[in-house]
Amino acid sequence: MVDKSTLCSSLVITVVSFTALQWLYRAYKRREMFFKIRRRYLKARRSIEHLREKLSEIRINKDVLSLNFSELQKLLQSGELGALEVLQAYQTMALNINEEINAITDVIESATSEAIRLDGVNDRGPLHGIPISVKESVGLKGLDCTAGFGQLADVLKKDDSVLIKVLRLKGAIPFIRTNIPQGMRSFACSNPIYGETKNPLNMSRCPGGSSGGEGAIIGGKGSILGVGSDIGGSLRCPAAFCGICALKPTSSRISSFGNFSTDAIGGQNIVPSAYGPMGRDVTTLIDFMEAVICPEIFSLDPHVTPIPFRHELLESSAPLRIGYYVYDECTRCTPPVVRAVMMAKSLLQDRGHTLVEIKPYKPMYACADILIPALFGDDCDSYADLLKYDTTCEIMYNTYRFNQYPYLLRLLFMRLQQLMHNDPLIVAMMKRKSMRSISDWFRKANECKEYQMEFATRWKKQNLDVVICPCLPCAPPRVGLEQKLLAILTYTGLYNVLNYPAGTLPVTTVTTSDVGNTMNPSYYPAYTAIEKLIQRDCEGSEGLPIGIQVVGLPFTEEVVLRVMLELETALKSSNRH
Repeated sequence: MVDKSTLCSSLVITVVSFTALQWLYRAYKRREMFFKIRRRYLKARRSIEHLREKLSEIRINKDVLSLNFSELQKLLQSGELGALEVLQAYQTMALNINEEINAITDVIESATSEAIRLDGVNDRGPLHGIPISVKESVGLKGLDCTAGFGQLADVLKKDDSVLIKVLRLKGAIPFIRTNIPQGMRSFACSNPIYGETKNPLNMSRCPGGSSGGEGAIIGGKGSILGVGSDIGGSLRCPAAFCGICALKPTSSRISSFGNFSTDAIGGQNIVPSAYGPMGRDVTTLIDFMEAVICPEIFSLDPHVTPIPFRHELLESSAPLRIGYYVYDECTRCTPPVVRAVMMAKSLLQDRGHTLVEIKPYKPMYACADILIPALFGDDCDSYADLLKYDTTCEIMYNTYRFNQYPYLLRLLFMRLQQLMHNDPLIVAMMKRKSMRSISDWFRKANECKEYQMEFATRWKKQNLDVVICPCLPCAPPRVGLEQKLLAILTYTGLYNVLNYPAGTLPVTTVTTSDVGNTMNPSYYPAYTAIEKLIQRDCEGSEGLPIGIQVVGLPFTEEVVLRVMLELETALKSSNRH
């Protein structure tokens, strides 16, 4: 008969040994992941340094960099400038600014041979010879799409994405890819592989996200045209923070097939992501949309809605009825943001449009009850394998771990959050119930559709053509603070839930008188903790850009671009900055 004490000792030894082996295995896998991430980073740095060495032996035409998009396009079309000399000028500038802002993740090695080929052709597409930067999530043959996850490093794409194929057909030359936050669910811009990207206008401020590398490289003059994506403001936020223009189209207007997407891992389709252009002026966005909305994209991706680019809507001079607001009843805007919207209102009225003040319909509900539950509907289970041995990114890993907690424990944290910080969207994420069945998902999808119809009904009752409003309620926050300001994304996230096209352009900048200036207490009730945090962060933001949004009904990108172009033209002629 086996002695009980011996049996217990054996059992304890077995459990301890098994636990120790598990710990050692996890430690080994974490170490392995660390070196995998390190190798991917060094690979990127080597490609950058190799290009720098090649460019050091070449005489660069710096005059290229002073041209705006239309001027550059005209000279490339006429042959007065060659694709290769333009590419080399932008490669040089991109590498130089990258040393300060850390925006580049990949040098696209095929760019040089593509430029040489284009210099030898007579048939020139609308984007002939234009060097373009693209977000790291954009699929290119022979490169990985890591989305900042070490697990996806060196998992190479076998083909270009549909959008890249179309851009190449139109003569564009993808020459770099740019940084993102891990998982692309933050408007910070940092990940364990490539590190943190800085705002080129103020290195202590964040560039926005998740297309933060694109915003930074274009805002720093290292690229003239870029491609990003947007599921909660990821195009518009970096554009506003870096003083450039961007357009989030209706999701099915441009193909996302072949790219990594925030809705790709878990199959999330209630709030779809959208790919779109970023540039220094509105004309850049127009020419991009005109080029890629074409028969080729309809053929390569039959899920793209086959609506051609409608010049008659863009070029129309008919007066419009335009709604505007400066407060979405979630987070109040700082004085320069209010000023930007009111400046745009005045300029559009001067051009013969009718401006009417409106209240957006339930934006907090849209973000807290639809957007957040959709993005985190699987409790981040789809990220489990990607984060199993990579705990280095606090933002993504902590979000993942929190969503694994039991519901009652999340409610406890939610109560503490309400007491400590009072960010309503973070509270909503904490208290939401998991969607663990197909029926839950169906109900949420129907809830979204009903909300979209209610919103559209109210829009049409007011007979609106477009709406202008804040893009975000503040200037670019300091690095690190963006993690505490999730609530400000109601201004952009609303139009992802609705799937409305929305563009942003810079209108004004923060002035010295704005800093320390309190929001109008007679217009608003008491400030929330978030608003007080934003006010304190205003110090040192003088000179930073302030952008606004222009929003239209689905598939009216041309009308949105028309209003953006009118505003940009009026701002230049009035010299009001």
